[in-house]
Amino acid sequence: MVVGGRVVDDRRSAENKLSDIGQRFERSVVGEVLISGLVTVVVLIGVAWNLPNSELKRSLTPTLHPVAAAAGLQQNWQMYAPDPISGLESLLVRVRMADGSERDWQWQRGDRVVGPFTWYRWQKLKEQVIRDSGSRAGLAHWVVRELTTPAERPVHVEMLFRNEQLPAPGNAGPKPVTVTSLYSEPLVGRP
Repeated sequence: MVVGGRVVDDRRSAENKLSDIGQRFERSVVGEVLISGLVTVVVLIGVAWNLPNSELKRSLTPTLHPVAAAAGLQQNWQMYAPDPISGLESLLVRVRMADGSERDWQWQRGDRVVGPFTWYRWQKLKEQVIRDSGSRAGLAHWVVRELTTPAERPVHVEMLFRNEQLPAPGNAGPKPVTVTSLYSEPLVGRP
């Protein structure tokens, strides 16, 4: 808008007035109490919503749900770790030779420099072999070729899965360890 040769920006002056009002409100005792109360409510809703499933959470949820839904705070962070690791899993491939000796192969983490770069690949291979029986023979045969020379005679290969359950937080007692044979094959020649 042009007034007397001067351009007056009504929007800018309205924004300045609102900014001045907001700053005065924030500095007032009533404003500080209201803002602190609002922040406290938001933090408490976030904390309550992310509590583990318990009686406290079940009793708070109906009361907090309307406010949480209106503010978009009813997120469930469990989606990032829906099924946390409950046990230590390891895989061992044992090759028995014609002379009765045994050779074991187990995935190793590696050193501190290169290990972190190869860890993920081996971890995914281990998970695949544990869950998919079709991939076990290929890994077993590869291990036999890695552990033996062409002049040696392997007679049997077996893949063992070891699972050690982790104790729940606060429980220090030992948990059972299970060892399961995932794959076993007598070898007639070198695979």
